[in-house]
Amino acid sequence: MALEEKLEYLNADFTLAYAAKKIKTNTTYLSYVVNKRFGKSFGEYTNELKINYVINQMITNHLYRKYSTQAIAESVGFKNAVSFAKSFRKRTGVSPAQFANNI
Repeated sequence: MALEEKLEYLNADFTLAYAAKKIKTNTTYLSYVVNKRFGKSFGEYTNELKINYVINQMITNHLYRKYSTQAIAESVGFKNAVSFAKSFRKRTGVSPAQFANNI
């Protein structure tokens, strides 16, 4: 939770190994806890956090809505716009551009 509050998950280098090291545990245990607590893999969970952050930014910050999909993807630690857009569409049912236009 402390890593969430500090928005550490927005870092492109935020991996299972990185998070485990930060909280002084091992990757197997952290993966187990995330799976049991949230019912999803660590990667799915962090992607959800990133998408939720983007949704909040789009709703509250009109300038953020004008960013390109690539710029938004990079701002939340995705390595490319395609994987970001796919995750965004899976969560919201629309593309990032469509979401921004609907606000």
